[in-house]
Amino acid sequence: MSAGLKLANALRPYWRWVVLAPLLMMLEVAMDLLQPRMVERIIDEGIARLDLGLVLQTGLLMFGLAVIGALGGMSNGYFAESTAQAFGADLRERLFRKVQAFAFVDLEAIDTGQLITRLTNDVTQVQEALVLVLRILVRAPLLLLGSLIMAVLTSPSLAWLPLVLLPIELVAVVWLIQRVTPLFTRVQERLDALNQVMQENLAGARVVKAFVRAAYEQSRFGGANQHLTDDSIRAGRTVAVMPAFMMFTLNASIVAVLWFGGVEVSQGGLQLGQVIAFINYLTTALFSLIMV
Repeated sequence: MSAGLKLANALRPYWRWVVLAPLLMMLEVAMDLLQPRMVERIIDEGIARLDLGLVLQTGLLMFGLAVIGALGGMSNGYFAESTAQAFGADLRERLFRKVQAFAFVDLEAIDTGQLITRLTNDVTQVQEALVLVLRILVRAPLLLLGSLIMAVLTSPSLAWLPLVLLPIELVAVVWLIQRVTPLFTRVQERLDALNQVMQENLAGARVVKAFVRAAYEQSRFGGANQHLTDDSIRAGRTVAVMPAFMMFTLNASIVAVLWFGGVEVSQGGLQLGQVIAFINYLTTALFSLIMV
């Protein structure tokens, strides 16, 4: 049975929350995608024509859309967290029962530190991953697709810019995933080793004191701790490259839109509000990749 199918079976008792959370996120994304069009209307129809009534009306509409989106986002967070916590409790109980059913040969083959990590840190990571699936991994694709569609509808003449910029970021994301996956696997192994040393020392504290092995055990723990620190820093440094590259791409895209959009405005092909709305949609599409 694949991991995805096992996860789906484990989430079956909470299927209502699992279905409702993405729907609420879709509501929030829809409200967010309407905001730049409202800004475009205020600039091109309200301010350009000195129509204060239209500005106030559109501003109130934007506020209402923001409230609806916020309620959808908060509700999504509530159901996502509720699902993750309930799922985590079930998972810990299943893991504990599985460990209790192990034969002696199984217990000898698996380090105690690994079991402790599986029951504590790993369950927490699975919970956090589930929250991300129900929030970010629902929001990011919807924002990406919706922003691209709205950008094309806002300004078809500038639609080629996302087609140039997004593949560059996509290649960078794929490269990052290929680089960091083995690094974080190594970090997990180091964490297992650290927990193993800690568990052995806590369980055998009297033996360590009786044989005056405190200095040796401190050195042993310090070595495991240092290995974990070094590998974590190496993985963190690799991940840290991506936000800087994304921000550079984002700023370059804004400059490009301002340049080419400014030419279109001067020639009468676009209005200022359209350029501003297009920038908002393009930056939203790029940020959706950063979410990944």
